[in-house]
Amino acid sequence: MQTPSEGRGAFAGFIGPRTLVAEVASAAPFLFDGTHGDAGRLPEPRPGRLVELGRHPLGWWSILANAERLAASPDPTPAERTDYFALCLAAHFASVATYVPTDVDTKIRGALWSDQHDQDELARMLAIALDLSLWDLRGVSARIVDVDEHGPVSGHDGERLSVWCGGMLGLLAAGDDAGSARLEEAIDAELAREALAFDAVAREPGREVDLLRLAAVLTHNAGDVAQGLAGEKGRFADLARERFDRYGGAFGRAAAIYRAILAPEGHRNYPLRATKLLRAHRDLLLPIGPFLDDWGARLATWPAWGARERAEVLSAIVTGCRKVPGQESYYRALAGFEGAHRQGLESSELLAHCGSAVRRELKDPVLRRKVAVPRVSFEKSLAKRARAALAEF
Repeated sequence: MQTPSEGRGAFAGFIGPRTLVAEVASAAPFLFDGTHGDAGRLPEPRPGRLVELGRHPLGWWSILANAERLAASPDPTPAERTDYFALCLAAHFASVATYVPTDVDTKIRGALWSDQHDQDELARMLAIALDLSLWDLRGVSARIVDVDEHGPVSGHDGERLSVWCGGMLGLLAAGDDAGSARLEEAIDAELAREALAFDAVAREPGREVDLLRLAAVLTHNAGDVAQGLAGEKGRFADLARERFDRYGGAFGRAAAIYRAILAPEGHRNYPLRATKLLRAHRDLLLPIGPFLDDWGARLATWPAWGARERAEVLSAIVTGCRKVPGQESYYRALAGFEGAHRQGLESSELLAHCGSAVRRELKDPVLRRKVAVPRVSFEKSLAKRARAALAEF
């Protein structure tokens, strides 16, 4: 994809449509280069507005694939603002679980709702916001926990909740009480679903790793709700901090586990953002930390890479160990890498492509001690701590 010729603020002061799609292509090139396995599921393009293309599981992809229908405009019409909202939703959905998400979250949960004054267009914004529930995220996220009858739970649910919260407030301010109420009902139903999923896993012995993953997801999603509410109080505010009678206290229990065990893993993985090799395929997307052993093993054996590429990725992870104090995720990735690579982390062919600082850090006693912890022991230790945090709460 060629770099678009749009200036800053090309769409009513916001990022231009082509620039936005180019950012998605940079974050997730596998959506545009023909290698994504779900490309064949995309329906044939049909005429119409972008906002009309989202009502199917790959609706986000249909919108991105037809983004040229929306031109940059310094003074967009109400209809163009709605189509831009749809494009921002699609871009955010496609990129938020990648290493370099697009920066449109404040627009889709706030500014674009408040900037729309046409009632018919607000109704279209409401419709596509609700369509977010239809969108299939498995091609763009590895951060999903499947919970039997309750379905998949992920950070994408929190992103959707933040859009709904912003829409609920925006529609209320625009005088659309019925539309606002529809979003309030959707928010309540989604939060109840996530709470039931968390409690179901908490009751099941042996699923502590999924319990920890869900604790991270629910705490993240409660934060997204708070951001969508923009400081407003009410029935959904501060789910992880107070009034634990709501949703049976599941969000409070999740936050207790998160604070006790997972808070250092909540960083934004900045050390990996510059490593474009990691963006090449959806199977390289980062899972929920700190459970990265399998991901590290995949990096060690990724068939498209030689020693130079593998060393580049390894160097980024080692640098992350130093730059993010307290985390365990990158050490677990190194443990998985060590176990899967035929010569481990001391491979001469890898070290030949690593800088002196990385070679030195790979010999660090603390790093070696953490990498040497067996996966079973690591996860069993966290499982005990998770149960203890639940009991204390």
